[in-house]
Amino acid sequence: MQISSITTTVALLVALVESQRLTKPPLQPNLDNLPPGFLNNLKPTSNTRTAYQAGSIPSDCKKIAQREGFNPADIQSWNIKYSDCSVPWVFCYHKNSNGPLNDLVDRFGRLPVHTRQFNRHIVSLPASSGHAYNDGGNLVFFGGTLSSINVHIHEAAHSLDLLGAFSPDKPLSSSAKWANEYNQDSAVPDPYAQTNQIENVAQNTVITTYERNVPGGFFGLNPNANKIFHQYATIDTEQRETDPARLLVPGGTCTGRLANSNPVPISGTATVQAAAAPEAAMPAGLATIKGASFNTNSTCFFG
Repeated sequence: MQISSITTTVALLVALVESQRLTKPPLQPNLDNLPPGFLNNLKPTSNTRTAYQAGSIPSDCKKIAQREGFNPADIQSWNIKYSDCSVPWVFCYHKNSNGPLNDLVDRFGRLPVHTRQFNRHIVSLPASSGHAYNDGGNLVFFGGTLSSINVHIHEAAHSLDLLGAFSPDKPLSSSAKWANEYNQDSAVPDPYAQTNQIENVAQNTVITTYERNVPGGFFGLNPNANKIFHQYATIDTEQRETDPARLLVPGGTCTGRLANSNPVPISGTATVQAAAAPEAAMPAGLATIKGASFNTNSTCFFG
């Protein structure tokens, strides 16, 4: 199957799943009891930062900024090289963002590297209320969500789901396997998970990450957690079987990367630089993760 066909198929599946609201009751009113455990147990990853090439901006960041009504000239682009991956991530940070760049770098760096590698650019834009979405592997944060570890895990979880990290079910959220396991449970994690199966998989991934990394786990926090056991267990099994080092547990180094988008001039209307070489060629032994077209903007909202 050609990449364009894969991209079209994922986009159609996302559109279908987004329209299907879930009716099972929420286990909790929200997942706001999880950040302290995450911040105490998912440690920051050391990193170095250098300014992006002068006069340029990653093409995806420019497209996102313009689509959201921002001037690309107000975006500060940074190469952030974490110690566990040889290829840096490019962060695109609006100068009027509602929190410091350090928070954005810190929170994303706390994610396990095998989760991080399925994400391309990290974008922060100012807003009066907090929300976030995932645009084809680009994590876009508005307002104070840039500092929320829950939101970072949730948005990165969309990449794991929709880019096929939970192999062989690509995407997991629209698979028969997920539907069968969901049907055996009597609840979903919270009201946000009721939105559709894409958001439900993302919230269950937040819970699975907590269960795998925080002493006592989620099942120690909520005595009724068995009501979502099959959903949790499916994600836990998938993340262990797909990646021997586990997608949701820190450790090791990146084994692949969703490639950075090409640089384009900050000024002007160009969002594609003809015949441009990839900004960071993949080193030997590092796989290029195949991208796909999707956007969760219509259903991702935190505020």
